[in-house]
Order: sequence, then C-alpha cells, then structure tokens
Amino acid sequence: MGLCRGAQGRALPEYGIKRRPPTSSSAAALGGRLVKLAGDRDAARFSCEVSRVCAAHPTDGPSEYGEVLAWVVDAIVDVIIARLGPAGPGERFILDLRFIDGGYVDVDDLPESGRWVLRTVSALLGGDLANGVRSLTAAEQQFDTTMRAETLADALIWLDFLLDVDLPDPPDVITT
Repeated sequence: MGLCRGAQGRALPEYGIKRRPPTSSSAAALGGRLVKLAGDRDAARFSCEVSRVCAAHPTDGPSEYGEVLAWVVDAIVDVIIARLGPAGPGERFILDLRFIDGGYVDVDDLPESGRWVLRTVSALLGGDLANGVRSLTAAEQQFDTTMRAETLADALIWLDFLLDVDLPDPPDVITT
C-alpha cells in the first residue's frame, strides 16, 4: 500500500480528521490481542478468535464486533497519520495499493471486505466522519457472519502490515 498526501483536500482538527468517540478499553484490548495474533502468523488462534468475535449478532446484546472493528479502523488511521504526519492546509491523504512489483492494484478487483476497509479508512482520513461512521454501522448491523469475519480479518491484516512497513519518520513539525 502506498501512502502520500495530495492537494485539494481540507485539513481538519487533530491529525487532519474529526475523531469518532473512543472505543471501549475491552475492545482495544481484544483488538490488540488480534493484531498480535496476526503479527505472530498464528493462523489457527487468529481464525478462532476472529470467528468468536464475529459470531455474536447485535440483536444478542452489545456487539464486540462493532467496537473491535472500529478500534482497528481507528488504529489504521492513527498509524497512517503517525507515520506520515498530519495533512496540511489544502492537503489530503491518498491511498495507493500496489503489488510487490510496483504495479497498481485495481480497487474493483479487491474482495468486498478489502474495498470496505479501503473506503472506510479513506473516508475517515478525508475527514468524512459521517460516511465513516455510516460504514462502520453498516458493517456491524448488516454484514452476515462470513462477511464480518472477512472484513475484520482484512482490517487486522492491513493494520499489521502498516505497523511493519518501513516508512520514513514523519516530518518535523515546527511550532511557534
């Protein structure tokens, strides 16, 4: 995934995006454990934990899935901004997906879960909080169990990748 800042966007408060309400500490702890399993490449435990989180439906009570997915998406946004620095005035983030050989990935060729992650992260990076929240709500309330698992797994894999990718340190920020 290539990351860069482009022109013609708008900078919004705090890291260039409006923030959603924070997720619960239990969702953050569970999300962190899932990221560790993804990073450890422990496919069996990763699959089992993702399946457990995705199995409960919102009609059964509060959904761990929605909170964990929101935490993972927020973490993806936070990592991008931490690695590249906030978008400046008149700038916005542009996400480019590339193959290892440098060729561009056609977003339409991604599975639905991958497109969901890209659209939701892009909305939040672009300051479109309403669209980002609408996307998170739809994922929690409308996705079937398989789509929930694929979406959460994709988001966790993207986050693990971003945490491991070799990017330059963010530019120094001069304050007056």
